[in-house]
Amino acid sequence: MTDINYDDMLHKDTIFLDIDAKNSDELFEQVGKRLEQIGYAKDTYIDALKKREKEFPTGLVTKFLPIALPHVDPENINKPFIAAVKNSSPIHMLQMGSNEDMETQYFFFLGITDSSHQVVLLQKFMQLLRDKEFADELTSKINPEEMYKFLTKEFVG
Repeated sequence: MTDINYDDMLHKDTIFLDIDAKNSDELFEQVGKRLEQIGYAKDTYIDALKKREKEFPTGLVTKFLPIALPHVDPENINKPFIAAVKNSSPIHMLQMGSNEDMETQYFFFLGITDSSHQVVLLQKFMQLLRDKEFADELTSKINPEEMYKFLTKEFVG
């Protein structure tokens, strides 16, 4: 199992707490455009996100907070990132594994350049989301700087 350097994946400029999308397609377009503009994602990223989400939904209903972890194959990524995203209101997503409907306004877009990291990252999120304090703190962050410091503390230690 490969160790992940979370320092390489967490960036202040990939925290978007001001997204206002009506559905997942709009969300993917807004976030995808930003990630392309700052050089993290390739121009194939948005289409790849939509396609992958239809085939393999990424919504997770956890004990304290429903989230989604959209991601694509490494060839659509320029450099690794975890993009923390908050939408203005909950939108419909399908759950990972069951394809059941759910709603969330919190997303972590995973820019994975090494496919062996995917499972490790998903496990890390599952572990964090079992913690009420993590969920409460995550949802209390309103500016990117605070969110960045919080995520760095949780992931990097």
